[in-house]
Amino acid sequence: MSQSTQTGNFEFLGVVEKPKAGVTYKVRNLTTGEFETLRSLPGASYSDPESLQRLLREMKVHTRLSHPNIVAFHDALELDGHLVMTAEFIEGTTLAELCRRGPLPSDQAIGIARDVLAGLEEAHSLGIVHRNVTAGHVMVTKLGETKLGGFGLAKPASDLNLTRAGAVVGDPRYMSPEQVAGINALDGRADLYSVGVLLFYMLTGRLAFDATNDFDVMLAQVQTQPPQPSSLNPLIAPELEAIILRALAKKPEERFASATDFRSALAALRSNLRVLTQVAPYGGSLPKTVDPDLFMGTGQGAPKRNLYVLGLVIAAIALIVFLVVAIR
Repeated sequence: MSQSTQTGNFEFLGVVEKPKAGVTYKVRNLTTGEFETLRSLPGASYSDPESLQRLLREMKVHTRLSHPNIVAFHDALELDGHLVMTAEFIEGTTLAELCRRGPLPSDQAIGIARDVLAGLEEAHSLGIVHRNVTAGHVMVTKLGETKLGGFGLAKPASDLNLTRAGAVVGDPRYMSPEQVAGINALDGRADLYSVGVLLFYMLTGRLAFDATNDFDVMLAQVQTQPPQPSSLNPLIAPELEAIILRALAKKPEERFASATDFRSALAALRSNLRVLTQVAPYGGSLPKTVDPDLFMGTGQGAPKRNLYVLGLVIAAIALIVFLVVAIR
C-alpha cells in the first residue's frame, strides 16, 4: 500500500489492527465522507495461495451476510495493486477490552451474548460456521450495540477444502474440542462453544482455559472440565452457570442444538432475573433505584446492597412478631 495518506478514493487515517492475516486501516471514503475500515493482505501473502484464498472466501462470506449484529460489509476492490475489502467502522471498544477491566454485570453479559448469537443465527442459517468467535472480534458500540466481526476463518459447513485435514486455525482459548482436534466438518455448535467461553469470560473476568502456551490450552479444551464459574464469582446465578456449562460441554450433542435455542434460554433467564428486581423477597416493591445486579449476582456494590435488603427483611419480620405479641 502506498505511504501517502490518500490512495484512490480513500484517505488513510491510521492502522486499526495488524494481525497475521493482514492490515486493517481506518479510512475515510472520499465519495461518501463516511469512515470505514479497509483490510489488505501484506504483500508477501500474495505468494501464499491459502492466505489469498482466505481473503477471497471472507469477501464472499460477507456479501451473503446482512444483520444488525454483524459488522456490515461494504465493498471488495483492487487498490494500488492490492486486493482490499471495506466494512463499516465501529465507534466503540472490543469485548476483550471490556473484560480486561473486570467482570461485567450479568444483564449486560447476557445481552451481549444474545446479540452475538443473533448474528450467528444469521450465519448458521446460511450454512456458514464462523470458527473464530473471540472477545477481540466482538465490538460494543458507544450506543451499547453489539457487532460480530472476524469472519476471516468463516466458511460454509459443507466446504471441506479451505483448511487442510488436521490443521488447527483460530484462537485456542475459544476453540471447541472438535476444532482443536482438527475435525474439518464443523457445524454451528462449535461457535456455540465459543459463545460459552465469552459468557464465562464476561462474568468472571477470566477465560475458561488459559496457559502460557497454545498446546496446553488446546489440551485443556479437549481433556479438562472448565472451572465452575461461581467458584470465581460466587454471585453468578445458578441458572446462568448451568447455561454456561452446557455451552461448554465437550461433546457437541450435549450443547444447545442451535444459536436460537441458546439465545432463547438466555432470554428466558434474563426475563426471570429481571422480575426479581421488581418484587422484593418479602413481597413488597423494591425501590426504583435498586440495581438489577442486586439479584443477578454481579456489580461492585452488590454485597452492600444485599445487606441493605436483608436488613429490611429482618426489620419486617421483627415488626410482624411485635404486632403478634401486642395483639395477644
